[in-house]
Amino acid sequence: MSELVLGYNERSEVRGYGFGPKLFFLYFLNVCDWFCTQVLIDTGRFHEANPIMAWIMEFPIMGFFVKCILPLAISILIWLFYKIFKLEQSKFTNIVIYSGVVIYTAVIVVHIINFVSLYSTM
Repeated sequence: MSELVLGYNERSEVRGYGFGPKLFFLYFLNVCDWFCTQVLIDTGRFHEANPIMAWIMEFPIMGFFVKCILPLAISILIWLFYKIFKLEQSKFTNIVIYSGVVIYTAVIVVHIINFVSLYSTM
């Protein structure tokens, strides 16, 4: 009954689907992508498909910074901006986050397929 009184944004916070958890999940998928990509590249049988990231991933510390540290800093800044100015989630924000989740999920599925093909040939 109390959920009926809450607004859209507050209701989503109660269920745990607020802006912060969505942003964190998107960041988590990004880190999973970096880790899987690094492991597959280290096998010597795979390469990064994105030419710019391929160059960056040649330097592990730079790859870690670009794929993990920089997105974390940007995510924290976005989250702080969201909290400081008490912004509500918009449909656009949700579309952007969910699109990122769908894209990263597809990338991770490709990584899983690559891992299966790699270890099935050994």
